Amino acid sequence: MTDEPNSDEIQNQRDDALAVLSDITEQARYKSLGDGRIRSPEKERIRIKYLRLIVQSQGERRKILRDKELEELEERLARIEERQGIEQ
Repeated sequence: MTDEPNSDEIQNQRDDALAVLSDITEQARYKSLGDGRIRSPEKERIRIKYLRLIVQSQGERRKILRDKELEELEERLARIEERQGIEQ
């Protein structure tokens, strides 16, 4: 047995990370743009921090989705190569 996580564990971790990043994005969006908006001028810097958080969390979300897509493509390629090996 190895210490490396299997494909299902990796997928579950990615799904969990995507859910957390979605929650972070929604909370930051609510605080910066929605009804929870910070309206006093002296707290404007807090609003800007929430906006930055949205951008950062979306960037991380894109990275996770890109990794997920690459892994799916690798699996598809492996299946195609396996099928071609059987057919030859």
